[in-house]
Amino acid sequence: MKRTLMSVGLLLGLGTTTAQTAPKITSQSIIVNPVVTPLKVSVWTAKDTTGNAIPTYVAGDRIVLNVKTTQDAYVYLFNVDQKGTISLILPNRFTSGENFIKANTTKTFPSANDKFTFDIAGPAGLNKVLALASTIELDLDDIARFKDNQTTGFATITIKGGQNGLAQALSIIVTPLASEEWVTDVAQYQISSKVAAPPVPVSTTSVWKTTFRSSMRLGQVYTFYANQLKGQGYIEQEKISGQYRVVGELKLQNNVTATLTVNQRPNTTTYDIVLTRKTTQ
Repeated sequence: MKRTLMSVGLLLGLGTTTAQTAPKITSQSIIVNPVVTPLKVSVWTAKDTTGNAIPTYVAGDRIVLNVKTTQDAYVYLFNVDQKGTISLILPNRFTSGENFIKANTTKTFPSANDKFTFDIAGPAGLNKVLALASTIELDLDDIARFKDNQTTGFATITIKGGQNGLAQALSIIVTPLASEEWVTDVAQYQISSKVAAPPVPVSTTSVWKTTFRSSMRLGQVYTFYANQLKGQGYIEQEKISGQYRVVGELKLQNNVTATLTVNQRPNTTTYDIVLTRKTTQ
């Protein structure tokens, strides 16, 4: 998968695959191993099983990532959005957050047994998922750390400089490794500026919930969803704003109302969205 990517910067080694070879950083700020190794890693989204296309998601869509290696390996997944915001997806502290993968086994995250989903929230633009596989466990303390009071399950990124900063930091980490001990792969996906419509109520009262992380501010997240409702004909009747919560009351017609609640978990970038629609018979 993505042999074109792995051929970028392909150079002759030192005559043996056991020698250390300096990692390469492409013009797209992607770290690659310039030596062809028996260890391969493939990463792809559920919307594109080939891993070569760039599928499009809209806000509200749920994304599922898959990764596979040809040898037993530790896999590290990083997401970089179009603003350069970095998220460490694997490892994490959720049920399926272990990052050791057996050879030729596909790991799906979130898995079918996880009690959460990854919901697309923005910003719009191109996102990249970098998979770094290593036959030995890596120390990422200089890149990401799990705090004692971590509430989201994900590590806090400590490096700056977006994708280029990530590539530079990872190149330092893998430099001591032998050439055959690590490899990378990249999947891409596009986030559309359009918004996915919340589900249409099928009963007198329907509740739609989602949780996600976003670099947007509280007011921006609320506006994001409120504008979608307004596009469906809802008119905002009232909005109450607090430090970590915004609640809006909207009306579609005489017998249809909606309550949009956006909660930001204190001191985090995690948002809980609850949309309650009521139809008065």
